[in-house]
Amino acid sequence: MKRPMALMVAALLLVFGAVFGVVEGKKILIARYLANYEPPPVTVSAEEAGRERWDVVIGAVGTLKAVQGIDIATEASGIVKQLHFKPGDNVHAGQELVSLDDRVEVATLKSLQAQRRLADINFERDQRLLATKAISRTDFDKTEALLKDVSAQVEKTEAVIARKHLRAPFDGRIGIPQVDPGQYATEGQAIVTLQALDTLEVDFALPEQELPRLAVGQAVRCRVQAYPDQRFEGRVSAIDAKVDGNTRNVLVRARVPNTASELLPGMFVSVEVIVGDAAEQVTVPETAVSYNLYGDSVFVVARRTRKDGGTELAVTRRYVEVGQRRNGRVAVLDGVAAGEQGVTAGSLKLDAGAVVNIDNSVELTR
Repeated sequence: MKRPMALMVAALLLVFGAVFGVVEGKKILIARYLANYEPPPVTVSAEEAGRERWDVVIGAVGTLKAVQGIDIATEASGIVKQLHFKPGDNVHAGQELVSLDDRVEVATLKSLQAQRRLADINFERDQRLLATKAISRTDFDKTEALLKDVSAQVEKTEAVIARKHLRAPFDGRIGIPQVDPGQYATEGQAIVTLQALDTLEVDFALPEQELPRLAVGQAVRCRVQAYPDQRFEGRVSAIDAKVDGNTRNVLVRARVPNTASELLPGMFVSVEVIVGDAAEQVTVPETAVSYNLYGDSVFVVARRTRKDGGTELAVTRRYVEVGQRRNGRVAVLDGVAAGEQGVTAGSLKLDAGAVVNIDNSVELTR
């Protein structure tokens, strides 16, 4: 009885020993494999950090508006009789733009003018009679008052007629009319926009701490999405007299010449106020910088020696201090030197010390 039991125990020990031996053997083999494993190189794009001379600027965004720009509206109601312009025309100050039906007022004016002529004749006759004391002073005063009353009614009617003939208050480009001939226009209804485009203004807000660096007359550079490769130069024309209590920003206005009429009021514009002379900066592409809560960093590519004596390209993570951004590049104030290569694409696949291959011929994701 004891012998079979001993054999069973020995068999179990042998089986468990074999199992544990296999498991420990696998662990040893895996550890050896991992100790000697070298991950394949990661393909990335890279670019050398360069040196550029950049002006010291303050960036902001704003909206363009005309120095002179209005929506022309009616001062009186009536039927639109005629439009004296075509959309997009350049018009001059005083040029008639819209005529409303004024036949009733013109007829009233003719009647009043006839009454004024009669009142004028009576006034001149009574003036002669007064000189000879043929009439009393009271009768003459009544005649004079009647002449003045009729003259005032004539002037009033002429003013009403003038209000039905809308004229351009200044030179500019006319827009698309919001009414058609024959349509009834109410008092105050917008008819068409008129914008003087030779010079535009851009209003933008800057933080209050930038006030010491701001001054009227400073140069500004503007960019709009319609012309991404073109810069429009201007000058700061005014700085507001107060800081907004809600945003702690100060409003700044700049004037931008627009002789070619390429810019239009209402355009969104990026503004750079030049507040200092050009200085040399170390710059890298914006895609080379990784932004996170722990600090901004750049993967820098450098050649190192392998265990077998050969060399390979590997990356190190450098934490950097960044400055201004301009035209897809960012200034690096500290952390990267000019001439060092930074990874511009493929950085999401990298860890510090990773081996890389540089291939700038293909488009890679970060």
